[in-house]
Amino acid sequence: MALPATVVVLNWNGRDYLRDCLRSLFAQTYPDTKVLVVDNASPDESWRIAADEFPEAALLRMRENLHFARGMNAGFARALEDPQAAFIVALNNDVRVDPEWLAGLVAAADEPRVGMVASKILFMDRPKVLNSTGLRPARDGGGIDRGWNEPDDGRYDSQTGVFGPSGGAALYRRELLEKVGLYDGDFVAYAEDLDLAWRARLHGWTARFAPRAVVYHKYSASIGVRSAWKTYMGERNRIWTFIQNYPWRLVASGSAWNAARLLASLKRDRGRGGDDGGPDPAGLGTMAEATVRARLDAYAGLGRALEKRAERYATATVDAATVGRWLRRYGASLRQMAGA
Repeated sequence: MALPATVVVLNWNGRDYLRDCLRSLFAQTYPDTKVLVVDNASPDESWRIAADEFPEAALLRMRENLHFARGMNAGFARALEDPQAAFIVALNNDVRVDPEWLAGLVAAADEPRVGMVASKILFMDRPKVLNSTGLRPARDGGGIDRGWNEPDDGRYDSQTGVFGPSGGAALYRRELLEKVGLYDGDFVAYAEDLDLAWRARLHGWTARFAPRAVVYHKYSASIGVRSAWKTYMGERNRIWTFIQNYPWRLVASGSAWNAARLLASLKRDRGRGGDDGGPDPAGLGTMAEATVRARLDAYAGLGRALEKRAERYATATVDAATVGRWLRRYGASLRQMAGA
């Protein structure tokens, strides 16, 4: 018998994407599926698409834009009110999913300790190129998408263990969310999925990749590919992920690893250059300023991060050696991080 699943679609200004997303969800072959649309006070009133055209979808409207972490958490909390919901699935609004997507996710969660499942996410505009097949953690608290920008040529077609799923299309077991909590709302946006994967793994949960669970994603449709806000959030949340989850002996070595990564990234960005092929100092300056602000704000929030760390490690079921093995097995290399 199929276990009930609730898909939480987070929407903000999704007029161009939400309709196709919901059409694909209601074409799923999985027999016990509910859909909940959470609207983050969209100025384009795209929530009306759900209300008027998809009455079978539940609609939860926020009074303000809560961004990804808190907006998705509102949906998670509503979905968990249903005691029958065995799986809660996070989904971006700017995606289209294959009919077998949800069935593939649930099939990969066939063991009780598999608490998270990653989709095969392809770029909507480049459907033969991978966006994500899970998350790769880095030694400095950051992370990248597994398979990022690689061809979908069969190399990622086996169901295998991964560190955790991208929150753009992720299945979570109900028990995991009830025991380790939802996304960290302080993150606002970016890396909340990586932080949740760390928290879950520290408490004994594992994750898998489901190659049959195919998603097509319009990458950075809401924010844009190159964004100072995105840079700020990514860097601030990297530091908090680092402090909240990594054993102290890995924190010490990870700081040097981060310095090497930043140097490699700077060399890469200068090589890309501006429109004329030369360096783009204005762009680099904006991103550098965002990075500095992010670090200052992350350090200002270290007290709260340390409190969360103490809470997590008080009940963690793994040791530092296990975490080191995770980084060797699932982690991103310096070259992968610098090229992301």
